Amino acid sequence: MLDTLASLSGGFETVLTFHNIVLIFLAGIIGTVIGALPGLGPSAGIALMLPLTFGMPHASGLCLLTGVYMGTMYGGRITSILINTPGDAPAIITALEGYPMMRQGKGGLALGISAISSFVGGFFGLAVLVFFAPIVAEYAIFLGPPEYFMLMLVGLSTIVLLAGDDVFKALIVTCFGFLVSTFGSDYISGHIRFAFVPELIEGIDFVAIIIGLYGLGEVFYNLERKIVLNLGKPNFRFSDYIPGKEDLKQASGPTVRGSVLGTFIGILPGAGATIATFLAYALERKLSKNPENFGKGAIAGLASPEASNNAAVPGSLIPLITLGILGSGGTAIMLGALIMFGLQPGPLLMIQSGDVVWAMIAGLILANFFLLASNVLLIPLFVNMLRLVQKHLPSIVVGLCIVGAFSLNYGTFNIWIALIFGVIGYLMRKNDYPTGPFILAVVLAPLAENYFRQSIMLAQGSWSIFINRPVSLTLVVFMVLVVCASIISKQLLRRRRVGTE
Repeated sequence: MLDTLASLSGGFETVLTFHNIVLIFLAGIIGTVIGALPGLGPSAGIALMLPLTFGMPHASGLCLLTGVYMGTMYGGRITSILINTPGDAPAIITALEGYPMMRQGKGGLALGISAISSFVGGFFGLAVLVFFAPIVAEYAIFLGPPEYFMLMLVGLSTIVLLAGDDVFKALIVTCFGFLVSTFGSDYISGHIRFAFVPELIEGIDFVAIIIGLYGLGEVFYNLERKIVLNLGKPNFRFSDYIPGKEDLKQASGPTVRGSVLGTFIGILPGAGATIATFLAYALERKLSKNPENFGKGAIAGLASPEASNNAAVPGSLIPLITLGILGSGGTAIMLGALIMFGLQPGPLLMIQSGDVVWAMIAGLILANFFLLASNVLLIPLFVNMLRLVQKHLPSIVVGLCIVGAFSLNYGTFNIWIALIFGVIGYLMRKNDYPTGPFILAVVLAPLAENYFRQSIMLAQGSWSIFINRPVSLTLVVFMVLVVCASIISKQLLRRRRVGTE
């Protein structure tokens, strides 16, 4: 413990110079802007900043990249809450609760709660990164394809919680999500499926799907209904946007649970913040005494996913630093940056280049504080800017969506994908089909298929591998309990409603 604190203090000595402090602050702001733009997430943000690190000292360059990484996770929530257009995949859940709060005139409150929850989640993840990285990574390496497959099934089992009142509609959109996820080449054999045009060989880009489903779909729906946001009168008083004691009380428990869950999921290679936010949201909905409020602006449904989203960032750095294993798309770019600086991620990294690693961690801690301050102080600006452009908001959102879809591979194909899923999103919204199960299926189905086939190949065709391994068996039991508890609670709630009526 004392050695860890001494190493961390050495990292702060390296980082706490005027040049590095300004660099980290600007990196957080740039990352926030990049994260808010549809189609540009952590991977794109880090890749865009990578050329600027050429010639920089190793510590300064890594502080710039990790500051942008953390900033993008903060930024994705801004457009999710204000205009229902997620900046990146993890911000989808934020839109489910944040945008209804925006329409109720509580956009500033939603931004404030999400900023505070993001800070707490990031801080918890960083604490685990500092004190428990080697220990956690040592045990995480023993998880194999069977454990990851069961983890994906646990995630898919939360569809029962995201289904709402109509489970049949949820099953329909889930099957549709499975179908969409099968487009493109197979992970294991390389066999090409449903590639009607060459662009589909790599599958349908997930970001293009969410841009269309949530961004364009919301625009089409609002144009038909002529919905006007409840923004109130122009108000730049910072005090009116601070969450009160009651709001913070509602958010405290979900924030802590989301922080723990996000850190754990972030550590698992290939899981990432997207899965962490879905699981955190499903957990809060299950624990809530009023699950019917979810989807209508529930503070718990906003705070927990935001905390898990930011906790997953330092969580994903744990296997990268200690084992050289990628935990998310953003860490793939970070791996390239470390190698570019002449550093080799793995067990010897913290021994051979500990000064650089601890400086990077200290920079992340500093960036987290800067991002909390800047994001909270800028809330009045965000809300009042939206008020100024409200008349032209549909055109602005459509423009952002098209630019975001184009930026994915600088071609028109993803623009057409976004438009198609915009129409699908409009039809789903109009006919009360839930989008959560569809998105969850699109995210988890290919991963589940990949891990399942690896597991069967590892066991030479035997299914017993899923119950012969302790962790896998535990996840099987947990999944069964979750599904059974969800079905029973829905039945009890339905009987209670019938009894009151």
